[in-house]
Amino acid sequence: MWAETAGPLSTNAHLSHIPTFLVNQDPVFAQIFEVVDDLPIDDTHCHLITDHDAITTPQKFLERISLAGFAVPSYFPPGVYAQWMKADEATKYDLDRKYGIQEKVKGITNHLSNSIFIKFLMKEMAQFLGCDPNLESVIDARNGQEGGYFAFVNRLFSDVNIQNIMLETGYTEGGGAEAIARFEEGILPCKSHRISRIETIHEDLFGLDVSFDDFEILYKERLTSALDGAGNFGKKSFGMKSYLLPYIGLIRPLYDRAPAKASWQALRSAFGTISSMGREEAAQVTKDVCRYTFTLALEECLKRDMPMQIHTGDGEAPGVILRNQDPFFLEEVVRFDRDNTMRMPKIIPLHAGYPSVGKAAWLSHVYPNCYFELSIMTPFVHQNLYQRYMQVMEAVPLSKILFASDAFHLPELYWLSGRWGKRYLAKALTDYVVGGSLSFEEAIEAARMILYKNNRSVYNLPPV
Repeated sequence: MWAETAGPLSTNAHLSHIPTFLVNQDPVFAQIFEVVDDLPIDDTHCHLITDHDAITTPQKFLERISLAGFAVPSYFPPGVYAQWMKADEATKYDLDRKYGIQEKVKGITNHLSNSIFIKFLMKEMAQFLGCDPNLESVIDARNGQEGGYFAFVNRLFSDVNIQNIMLETGYTEGGGAEAIARFEEGILPCKSHRISRIETIHEDLFGLDVSFDDFEILYKERLTSALDGAGNFGKKSFGMKSYLLPYIGLIRPLYDRAPAKASWQALRSAFGTISSMGREEAAQVTKDVCRYTFTLALEECLKRDMPMQIHTGDGEAPGVILRNQDPFFLEEVVRFDRDNTMRMPKIIPLHAGYPSVGKAAWLSHVYPNCYFELSIMTPFVHQNLYQRYMQVMEAVPLSKILFASDAFHLPELYWLSGRWGKRYLAKALTDYVVGGSLSFEEAIEAARMILYKNNRSVYNLPPV
């Protein structure tokens, strides 16, 4: 490991992580970056990588790396896109004639290929893979990596020095415990700590034709197992996540069983038709039972000093309701009032509240128990991350900012978040050093806190 000191710029491979012109034009930045780039990373919110993308195509890669491509199946009736993906040529032809699948997918991915994000990504990946900086060459080089797919994944993790991940297991692409274990083994020595999603429990229980009393008993059992036992695909959890905000907007904690019971009974009555309802109508049916189960989960997190992650900002349209994701809609959750007392559990609004970064930052500024998490904005904002990080640090205490990627599908999102996150964090900290707000040592300590120390503190992780 390199010494964390200011001094003459040394010659090493890590400086290849940044364009030469940045090093040459700002020697202070180069000194800060050299230290920051060597620091470990804890990713406080991220997802499973499977071998589904071990061999890919340019079009599939674009679809899998983008939030616009993420929702491709939603543009067709349920199950149609999955059927088309696995079908023989004759069936594909028939489905294409009926739904125009290929044309829609081409339209989405063509726009993605013309984004600055993808053009910049290709240059970065070409440098890492040693190939020409175009999509076709990068995918060819990626598909041809020696040692197997998870050896490639491991090299990406090692390149940016990811030491801990908080793996949210609510999205596994159907992989389950075996796929999670394979991924966790594949990224060693990086350690994985699992986060359980409330909606995963809902998925298993909402279809049961049982009384509300029985549902409540089963939910509490599953919740306890996920947090303390082996209920999170064979292991315990270090915190919880909720995906409730995009569906109902403002979340008011619910302690009264009566509205929750009525909501459960409405769900039982509507269960056969709820899939055909509009997204807002369906959310209203389950709103109170979801508020109630969310409140129960947050109570358990509070007892254990565990954080609750809450999906905020961004969102996988068209499946979610974008206008519901305002970070200020979490204020009642952050307060968690009961008996005229704010009990203030650890709350982590996800995805930087992006695009409402300022609101998420201000919520974290005014409430001591509300943290700020950098994912999705990192890496998708790419070069403007420098300015976004400045916006965050001007309001949020350095001890409350958590590094994260929200990586999904492709391991490159882990790697890219680390590569660009360190680069543009170093650039933002350089401004504070040059402007006299921070000393060099204070800037490096800020990077340590943001990249890994805060995560280990908020989750009470054991020493590495």
